[in-house]
Amino acid sequence: MTTVPPEPLRLSAHLPALDGLRGVAVLLVIAYHSLGEIRTASIGGLFQMGWAGVDLFFVLSGFLITRILLQTRDRGGYFRAFYMRRALRIWPLYFVMLAFVFGLMGGLLPAMAFDTQRYPWTLYALYLQNVWLPDFGPPPLNVTWSLAIEEQFYLVWPLLVFFLRPGQLRVLLWTLVLLSPIARHAALSMGASPHLLYTFPLFHLEGLALGGLLALGVVDGRYTAESLARWGRRLAAPVLLMAFGLGTVFFNRDHSIHTPEALQGMGGPLFRALLVSGLYTWVAVGFASLLGWVLTGRVQVLQRVLQWGPLRFMGQISYGLYLFHAFVFPVSAHYLRPVFSRLIPSSVAATALSFLFEYAVLLALAVLSWRFFERPLLRLKDRFTPSEVTEKAVAPTA
Repeated sequence: MTTVPPEPLRLSAHLPALDGLRGVAVLLVIAYHSLGEIRTASIGGLFQMGWAGVDLFFVLSGFLITRILLQTRDRGGYFRAFYMRRALRIWPLYFVMLAFVFGLMGGLLPAMAFDTQRYPWTLYALYLQNVWLPDFGPPPLNVTWSLAIEEQFYLVWPLLVFFLRPGQLRVLLWTLVLLSPIARHAALSMGASPHLLYTFPLFHLEGLALGGLLALGVVDGRYTAESLARWGRRLAAPVLLMAFGLGTVFFNRDHSIHTPEALQGMGGPLFRALLVSGLYTWVAVGFASLLGWVLTGRVQVLQRVLQWGPLRFMGQISYGLYLFHAFVFPVSAHYLRPVFSRLIPSSVAATALSFLFEYAVLLALAVLSWRFFERPLLRLKDRFTPSEVTEKAVAPTA
């Protein structure tokens, strides 16, 4: 009896379900920075793992960027096309935000002013805030550390993909995955802060690396729909449930995984140090397994959820949502929430209405930015495509 080998996974250039995953990622982050602050009846504790949305972004970015680079590296204009297309996606909105923050925000909104000597604009313009600053920085700049990691990845990874063979890339990526938790634990043992482990790129690479490994396996045919579905069933739900459960129990708002308090509290310093070192890897493994499972298209319920129109739209405008939410929530906390509290006797109703208003403002800003600023600029990307490319590559929004 002849056994027919499984066929390689064939994917179209644009995968609608990945827009939905991107929407999940940004909604997790938004929930963490808004609902995670609620202390009434410990409701906020349900959202303490929302920071993991950034790790989902990293896995998606590692997969999509590596796939694009592998498919175009033998074509003309490889470097020019990649860097110009990435610049058009990331730079315009980011630098407009920097101009507003450092040029106008302090005068228009005095409560949002900050020490520009401690947080100089040059660090942010050069995407060095994640390696230079000892903290996340002031809002709305406090979320840009992840953009810095992405930009550093974009700077180095195309060179490695171009000059290394696939086998060498695979060894490098597996090495990064395995060494990341070990390096974090060694750094903690030598007195490094949990914040550094989160924002310094060399300590937070497994998400990008696992996404890259997934892309390598899909492009060279090693990963079939059968194998990805099998690993998705085995790993995605159990690993993510375990990671989110441990993170929720041990790292609440008073003992955030990104702060020195992460090593204090239940379980003791040694156990908590192991959790800080390993939890990011667990989250990345869970999300990479989930992504592989989604790529097979074999889980109909999951596909329907991720291809739901509103969720996909959240993914399409996720870059604006990510940048603007770090501005809208702090501004509202200073200027609008006190007004709601004075006008509405019930604290629960005042909080709920203020959040609804903030979400509406955030959505409006992101939609306007997408339709009138980001999307028109993205049309220029078609001018920068590698020669002989027949399909339009779709890169992630950060």
